[in-house]
Amino acid sequence: MTSLITHNFLGFQTSKVRRALEKIDLLFLAIEAIDINASQSFDFASRKLDLLTVFPNSIEIWKSRCHNPIRRSARNSSISTESFNALLVLLSSMTGQLYPQIRVLLSTRGYDPMNDIKFEQFRTRFSELISERMNLRRGAVRKYLNKAETSKTFHRKLLMILALSSGPGGLYRLSSSIFDPLNAML
Repeated sequence: MTSLITHNFLGFQTSKVRRALEKIDLLFLAIEAIDINASQSFDFASRKLDLLTVFPNSIEIWKSRCHNPIRRSARNSSISTESFNALLVLLSSMTGQLYPQIRVLLSTRGYDPMNDIKFEQFRTRFSELISERMNLRRGAVRKYLNKAETSKTFHRKLLMILALSSGPGGLYRLSSSIFDPLNAML
């Protein structure tokens, strides 16, 4: 597995890595909003991907996600390169499994009222997950919730990143999108 992140020389997370962790956690929340059983699927997928050295159980996946500084229960220590890369691999793999559902949510061909209902359910579930898991006193969380309430494009951008993260080359597209400073998507 190639190294996709860097830390400064003291081992502290750079602002670039902290921002990437925020984006990754939002993408994991989007997956959880699509699939209600996603948290169990993360553990199964990590075993299937042979990530047991990094994530021996679902608790370790959760601990790695808690390095996101805007989480309600954030960890102050820096995330290891191995854990960060494993989160990216896991996220890319999960998007491959959920690609059909993601395509339905992104679909704009023809008018299907069922797609609108599914998209609204996704938006509602995503906002609930942010409110439940993130520190609501943080300005960034309020910004995300405001975007989530007022704009469908925010959700479409999340879904588009997930869609592009699947398939061959998806892992590299994902890592590029989360580290791209010009990418003000999220």
